[in-house]
Formats: sequence, structure tokens, C-alpha cells
Amino acid sequence: MRHRRAFTLIELLVVIAIIAILIGLLVPAVQKIRDSAARTQCQNNLKQLGLATHNYLTTLKVFPAGATQNQSQWAFAVQAQLLPYVEQDNLKRLVDFTIPLTTGTGGSQVLNPVHQNAARLPVAIFVCPSDSGPTLFQNNGAEWSPNNYMVNMGTALTAQSLAMANDGMVWYTSKLRMTHVRDGSSNTLLFAEALRGNNTLTAAAAPADPIRQYASFGGSGNPPLLSDAFCAAATRWAGTRGSTWLWGREFNVCFTTFHRPNQKITDCGNNGAGFYKAASLHSGGVNVTLVDGSVRFVNDSIPLDTWRALSTRGGDEIIGDY
Repeated sequence: MRHRRAFTLIELLVVIAIIAILIGLLVPAVQKIRDSAARTQCQNNLKQLGLATHNYLTTLKVFPAGATQNQSQWAFAVQAQLLPYVEQDNLKRLVDFTIPLTTGTGGSQVLNPVHQNAARLPVAIFVCPSDSGPTLFQNNGAEWSPNNYMVNMGTALTAQSLAMANDGMVWYTSKLRMTHVRDGSSNTLLFAEALRGNNTLTAAAAPADPIRQYASFGGSGNPPLLSDAFCAAATRWAGTRGSTWLWGREFNVCFTTFHRPNQKITDCGNNGAGFYKAASLHSGGVNVTLVDGSVRFVNDSIPLDTWRALSTRGGDEIIGDY
């Protein structure tokens, strides 16, 4: 009678060990491929936003402004204005730009109900696949779909509210033309990515989630320009960063170069105004779109002076390699 030879216990353990080693080698490789694909998709989204902005500029002769009037109730975001240029004409028809986006003032503003259907609809090109943040936000009496790609509102050294003209590329009533970009379109930032908030508001001496909450102030007694020193005493932390592509508040759709990309310090806001950095989960830096439409990856280690120089449209700085 022929006897079949079976695996011994030692042989079986060796096979299991080999399989475990192969899985251990494979998982990081797969994760690296996923991260690379997400970063590529993120870059493609920013490229499309750059092209859309140029198509808008060609059609209307100016860059999109932050609002049609100098108040947040009319702050239809740059991203919302670009909808027809990113193949979102049907969604654009749901937004009535002739009536206020919100009602009320200050922290009591709520979304005008006529815009709710548009506000809650997701737009894939506005979302970075690397960010695992919330996909729907609830605040100001409404539901909002988020945004990862922020418009350059400058250094935040002299202006931290979109109600004031700044040294960047957008404020509420800006009507910038390409001729206003004196530093050159290849030396000036247009968009950069940022991480979405965690959709929560907490009261504590420190944020519960430092990368997804910012120091949030309100009321009288705050300085006209927020500083790191002032913001260090915050006891209120908001998770509304990037909460919508529709409402053009500073924390929703803009970034500043007050801090370097991904710098380990919290953002800070006062009734929307403040400084909000570029940030991502990509290893080592963030993707940006320049005014000329090109996309670059900027390292976290970029000198702060260089980073700020890139955000000014007419600062006459000399920008070297970065």
C-alpha cells in the first residue's frame, strides 16, 4: 500500500512563517501604491482647478472674487463660481447667485434654505482622496459637503479677513486681473490643499484634535490681527475647516502663509477671520497650484520667507528654488 507523505508540523510552521513575512512585505508596498495614487489624484484635482480658473479668467477677464458684495452673506466661494468650468453646470443651476447665501449676521448666520440642495451635494474634484475627514458637515442650520482645496488669501500679516483687501489672490470684492500679478504667474500661489476639520466644537485648554481643530474666538476684545501669542490662550476649538465648497468664509475655502505647510501649530480664527495653513496627509508636504496653472509639491521644510513670498502677488520678492 502506498502511503501519502503529509506536511510535518515543522514544515507547516515554516510555510506559515514565510506567508506572514510575504504579507508583512506586501502590505507596506500596497499602502505606498495607494498613497501614490491618492497624491496623483490630488494633483490632478488641483490641475483641473487651475485650468478652470484660467477659463473663468478668459471668459470674464478677472479672477473670481470672494463675494459679490463686501459681506459674508454674499460670499459665494471661488469654488462655487468655478462650477461651470469643472463640468458641474447642473449643480451650478441649483445656486442662485442673485440672492443672499445666508441670512443673519456674525455667528448667528444660517444658510438660506434655497441653497440647501446645492450645499449638501458632494463635488469629487474639491475633495482630496488622502483626507479621511468628515464627508458631511452640520453647522449654521444646514448640511454642507466639504472642500480640501483652498484659495490663496496671502500672508495674513496685515489682513486676516476676506472683507479686507490682502496681498494674496482673493477677497470679497476683488477684481484682480493677470496684470495685477506683478511677481509673475509662476511665482504666485493660487490653490493649496488643507485638511478638513473634525466637525466638532469643543471647550478645553487644548484642542482634542490638533490637526482638525483651530482656535476659535468671538465677540469684542479680540485684537484686529490675531497672533500665535494671543491664540495660545484659546479655550474654544472649532472643527469647521473646509466644511463646504459653497460658502466663502476664510476657514472654509482659503489658506494663508502665516505658517509653513503642515507646521505643528493650530490655526486660529475670530468670526471667520484669522490664519489657516495649507496641510495634507501626503508625506513631507502639500500640493499647490500656481497662478500659471502648474502644480507643484511643496516640502514642509520650505523657508517661511519663501513660502510667504509665493503667496504675495506683487511683493517684488526674489524667489529661488524651493
